[in-house]
Amino acid sequence: MRIIGVVLACALLAGATAACGLGGAVFGRPGGEEELSRASKALAEVTDPSVDFAERADTAWQPPFHPSDQQCGRLFDLAEGKKQDLASAPAQATSFRGNRLGETAGVVIAAYPAAGARQALRDVAELMRKCSVATVKTAGGGDRLVGSALAVRDIGDGVEARRFKGRVGGYPYEMHLVVVRSGDLLISLVHTGLARLDPERTEELATVVATKVRESAQ
Repeated sequence: MRIIGVVLACALLAGATAACGLGGAVFGRPGGEEELSRASKALAEVTDPSVDFAERADTAWQPPFHPSDQQCGRLFDLAEGKKQDLASAPAQATSFRGNRLGETAGVVIAAYPAAGARQALRDVAELMRKCSVATVKTAGGGDRLVGSALAVRDIGDGVEARRFKGRVGGYPYEMHLVVVRSGDLLISLVHTGLARLDPERTEELATVVATKVRESAQ
């Protein structure tokens, strides 16, 4: 398999943030900076033959638009690793271009105190269920992505996934969001493209990333 674009953003989260009226926090209090540092280095040195990093891009992964729905917006923010979610945490970002039309992938890793990542994953699952349609905030905008289930095998210590498919800027667009818990770390993987995405490619990338993160903690 050729994975055609990866954004790596590893961040230490500071300060609990309300999760779209859910009464919880998708992002928890500060976790282990050393643990994040090890995970960052492990991902930067991925040598698994199933992952082929392509040409480096100048900017990190960006969402196609900012959804008007609060739950959908929260999920897009999670995938992007926006500053308001990552607070004043240190962050690193790298991006790569691929050989398929508009196809990229992004990874955000967050560290939590004991049991925090478990609750954060439950909050993400609820956000995914409530985000049925993502539409653009701009009046008259035609960008629209419909959410649906994305089946993936068991990964890490727990996984939630969602597929968004529709049109952006008049073109077909698909986005897969997979969030994996690995101990006290939460890994968010977004895989996007202008052509139809292969769920197996998304699943394999998520598995490789989660494996590298777990190995870094051993």
